[in-house]
Amino acid sequence: MGFLNCLIFIAISSLLIFLCGRLFPRKWICENSFPYRAFEIEKNGKIYEKLKIKKWKTKWPDASLLFNKIFPKLYPKKRLENLNSNKISLLLKESCVAETTHVLSGIIGFFCVKIWRGGGGLTVSLFWAFINIPPILIQRYNRPRLVKSLNTIKNSSLQNELTDVDQY
Repeated sequence: MGFLNCLIFIAISSLLIFLCGRLFPRKWICENSFPYRAFEIEKNGKIYEKLKIKKWKTKWPDASLLFNKIFPKLYPKKRLENLNSNKISLLLKESCVAETTHVLSGIIGFFCVKIWRGGGGLTVSLFWAFINIPPILIQRYNRPRLVKSLNTIKNSSLQNELTDVDQY
């Protein structure tokens, strides 16, 4: 019974965290500030290459595909074609929301220790925290690459504007 109660709790709390993440105003997110900014130890995402993240990140189950079918209006589609600075800025903010929802979901899973006292609740809590770590790492790996792409687009746009001014 404790295991079932933990699963129900995790399912409901994760759904609520997801919905809150979808409704959270993106204008409040600053992807260049703590906690989203790359930490010194991350070396702009290079540390994740040591974890061979490129090999497994696309193999990790992506709940966004499921949520996109259930909540099509609340969940943006992941499309990387025709990227411009606005789309990359949105992707950056979405990566911050995704990271936050996985952190909160992993933390809230530790309430299973209260729901199911003893080793069973602790095992479920640790397993749920472990399940949420890879998506967090994926977001932290992708974000510096998105920032670099955004800066490249902005710099090329600025360069084009300067070139246009020079022609007159």
